[in-house]
Amino acid sequence: MTLGLIVLDPVKTPGICHVPDLSNESANMASRCLQANRSANHIFTTSEKEMGLFLHNHVVYHVLTLFALGASPKTILSQAKRNFEYQLLPPKYPDEITINAMADPAGFKTFVGKEEHYLDFCEFFEREIEKHGYQEVLQKYLLGDSELAKNIFPRMYHGYVHGIMHIGLGIEFNQGPILAEGLAEAAVHNDWFYTAYIDACASAAEKALEPTQSLIACFEESLLDEKITTCSSYDYCRQYQAPSEEFPEGRWFVTREPYRDGVVGLVKDELSRIAARWRVGPEDDLERATAELINTSIYIAASAQRAPYEPRYDFFLIHGSNACLWHSVFLAEPSITKAQKAHLIETTGRMLLFLWAGMGCPKPNMDYMMAHEPKVKDCGWDKIFERACLHEDDGHMIKLIRALKNGETVSKPYDHLPEFCMKQDMFLLAANAAMDSASEKPMIYVQHFDLIRFAGFEEAWERVPKRQTVHVS
Repeated sequence: MTLGLIVLDPVKTPGICHVPDLSNESANMASRCLQANRSANHIFTTSEKEMGLFLHNHVVYHVLTLFALGASPKTILSQAKRNFEYQLLPPKYPDEITINAMADPAGFKTFVGKEEHYLDFCEFFEREIEKHGYQEVLQKYLLGDSELAKNIFPRMYHGYVHGIMHIGLGIEFNQGPILAEGLAEAAVHNDWFYTAYIDACASAAEKALEPTQSLIACFEESLLDEKITTCSSYDYCRQYQAPSEEFPEGRWFVTREPYRDGVVGLVKDELSRIAARWRVGPEDDLERATAELINTSIYIAASAQRAPYEPRYDFFLIHGSNACLWHSVFLAEPSITKAQKAHLIETTGRMLLFLWAGMGCPKPNMDYMMAHEPKVKDCGWDKIFERACLHEDDGHMIKLIRALKNGETVSKPYDHLPEFCMKQDMFLLAANAAMDSASEKPMIYVQHFDLIRFAGFEEAWERVPKRQTVHVS
């Protein structure tokens, strides 16, 4: 694993899902952009004081995905520079007293959940990786049975599952500094309600009062529980504060959180009971279970459509789809035990239900998606990748495209199984629909023009154009 500086190589570190013939020039440009991001920017783009929650720096996700899908050096630099414009400076820089204190488990705990110590954790984990190897670091601080690992493991799902993505990227591209960033990101998150839900699921699964079932069956069972389907509300999108002396133009500020106040606050027991039926053990076929997780995550996001509108993807649902790609990485990592791989698979599957419930439990409507007529004729994967590389957002769209392609690949051996609802003929069309929904207007600050939020509610679709010809209702 690369230590110290970030150094990508088109042959040695192409990623698990990539185009052929990656260039040295793009690898060098991506490495430079990633190193600059590490040196200059915080992991969050907003503060809790500013917006009531943390939004995340996506430069690492975007640049690495651009590199893997064949973006030119010019495109990588242009996309990175545009997204550098709104990043925050780190709240503090590393200091030796703090880093040395982290070496003691008791001292380590005192800094967990505090975002100002992000760079301290980055430096600490880099040194740990260099001294002990990334395999031992993963065991000690994330996947093992120690108190430290049990504390950090659920935190990589905090903040809309960004930590697990960042950690996955570090392993996938064999970059110690990126892995250290991901572990640091997990360590500074403090969304307790994610951990509460994960713990509730684990407790219910341990009791095993109900038989296991497929992941899609868990979604279907949840749709039958009115308490779960009504736990969230589109009102969570309406949190605009009037102008004040401090904020003369007003601001969007979160005081009510859909996952804290809706999912965990109202239906933690009900949803965790169902989620606990998605159980995976070390004796199971982990390759098939990984594929099922990935397939279901994409199906839930791609099928969350509503007639008579044009197809759109839900911002929060695609975080689940995008995160699941890295389970292909975890599956291939020899230092992760079978039991740990199984634990990762079942925990992420349960988090998919969590993300979906917060968005109003949108009912699958894949037939409507499949009636989409692509705007670009005969647009295959190569053209899709090209369009995604040029799309001016912060990386959410291109990550979705790579997740769709990876999903197609890993699902192929299991296409005949009923629990694999996303069939082979659906992936490319779903990718076309994604790119067709992509706005030509570049993203402004953290404002997306491509994605909707709270797809389960009619209000989320009001600004989406209606499909000209509706084939399926």
